[in-house]
Amino acid sequence: MNAAQMPARTRLVPILVGGLIALAMSALTGILLYYVDAKAELEASSRAYAVLAEVRDQIDRRLETALAVPETLAAVIAAEERIDDKAFNAIAARLIRANPSIRNVALAPGGVISAIHPVRGNEAALGLRYADVPAQNAAVLRAIRTRRTVIAGPLELVQGGTGLLSRTPVFLRDSEGEDTRYWGIVALAVDTDQLFEDIRQIADRTGFSIGVRRAPRAGSPGMPVAGSPEVFSGPPVTMLYSLPGGDRWELGAMPQGGWQSVEGIPGILRALLYLLPLVLGWIAYRVVASRYRNQELARRDPLTGLANRKSFDYQLRGLLQGKPRSCALVLIDLDGFKPVNDTHGHSAGDTALREVAERLRNLIRGTDVVYRLGGDEFAILLQDVKSDQHMVNLAKRAIARIKQPIALDGGRETTVGASAGVAVFPLGGHPERASDVFDRADRALYRSKAQGGNRAVAEPAVGSTPGLP
Repeated sequence: MNAAQMPARTRLVPILVGGLIALAMSALTGILLYYVDAKAELEASSRAYAVLAEVRDQIDRRLETALAVPETLAAVIAAEERIDDKAFNAIAARLIRANPSIRNVALAPGGVISAIHPVRGNEAALGLRYADVPAQNAAVLRAIRTRRTVIAGPLELVQGGTGLLSRTPVFLRDSEGEDTRYWGIVALAVDTDQLFEDIRQIADRTGFSIGVRRAPRAGSPGMPVAGSPEVFSGPPVTMLYSLPGGDRWELGAMPQGGWQSVEGIPGILRALLYLLPLVLGWIAYRVVASRYRNQELARRDPLTGLANRKSFDYQLRGLLQGKPRSCALVLIDLDGFKPVNDTHGHSAGDTALREVAERLRNLIRGTDVVYRLGGDEFAILLQDVKSDQHMVNLAKRAIARIKQPIALDGGRETTVGASAGVAVFPLGGHPERASDVFDRADRALYRSKAQGGNRAVAEPAVGSTPGLP
C-alpha cells in the first residue's frame, strides 16, 4: 500500500505532530537563548561598570598627582608671600619630572602669567591676561570665588594644542593664618594624551571600548575628551565623573564588538540548539507515522490497499450499533479467476486483483467503503441507501466494470466475471448481529453463483426479485 492509498489522517497527523513538536522546541530554544543572552549581557554590563570604575580610579590618581604641583607652589607662595624664578623653576622641574603628563606650570600674579616652566614651547603664554580670554577666565573667577582648584577642559591653549587646565587660587595669610589678600593663580596644563594613556591600556586588556566626553547639557551633545567617541553613538554603560571646580565628564564603555556580540552560548552550539528541534520534530514525525502506518497496515490489504476483513468486521458492527439508517452490504466474488492464475501465473492474478480493487474504489461514493475479504472475494458497505434501485444499479455497474478486459504485462489481456450478493440492514427495525447480515449477503451470493454467475442477487426481503441479471 502506497502513501496515496492511505487515509488523509494517516498522512497528515504525523506531519502535524512533528511540526508542532519542532515549533514548540524551537520556541523553547529561542526562549532559552534569549535568557542566556540577556544574562550574558547583564554580566557584560556589570563588567563595563567595573571597567569604568577602574578608569575613574586611574584618572583620580593621575589628577591627584598632577594637582600636587600647583598646590605645593601655592603653599610656598602663601607662606613666603613671594617666590623667585630660581625657586619656582627648581620646584616645578622636580614636580614635572615626577609626572610626565604635566605640560607646563605657570604663575599668574594678579591674573597675568609672568612665569612658566618650561619656557620652551610655551613662550606664547607669557604675559597672558586671563581677563582677555573668556574661555579661561570663567574658570579663574570660579576658582577665586570658591577658593578651590578648578579644572576645565580640554581647552585650546594659546601656545598651541589642547590640554586640561587647572587654576589654583593663592591667598596670602596674616599672622593668624587667615587668608586676607588675593595674590594670583598657579596654573597647570596637563597633556590629555599622557593623562588618558591608561584608558587605552584598560580598553586593550578588558576588551571594552571606552570613551570620555564632557557631560552633555541641554542642546549640547558633549565634546569628546579621550578614548573612543563612537562609544556614545550606541547604548553604552555610562558613569559621571566630577572634576574639581564643578565641571563633569561622562565615561562610557561597551563591548568592542557591540552588545550584539555578547552571546551566552557560542555560535556553533547555538546552531546545534536550533537544529535540535528539527531533529526532534523529524523523529516525532517518523515515530507517529510508523505507528499510524502499522495501524493502517493492520487494517489494510497489502496487495490492493483496500480495507481488510478486520476493518470490515469493525465497520459493520459500528453501523449496526449506531443510529439506525438504511445501509447495504454487497459481497462480490470473482468468476473465472482461477484460470487467470493457471494460464498467466500468479503475478497476473495479482495484477487482476489490483485492477478490480481500483475499479470498485472508483465506483463508490465518499461515504461507502470497499473491502477485500480474502482471495478473490470483495465487499462494499453502502450507507444512506436511498432506494433498492440505487443498490441494484451499483451492483450492476460493479459487475459490468469488473468484466472489462484487464491489461497484463507484455501486451496481454485477460477477463474475469463477478457474482454479487446483497443484503440491506437493519432489517425491519429488528436488532441484528453483524454475522446475521453477512450470512444473508453470503446466501444471496451463493444463489448468484448457482444461477450461473455474472449477476447480482438480493435478499427477498428487499422487495426485489431474487435475481438481478
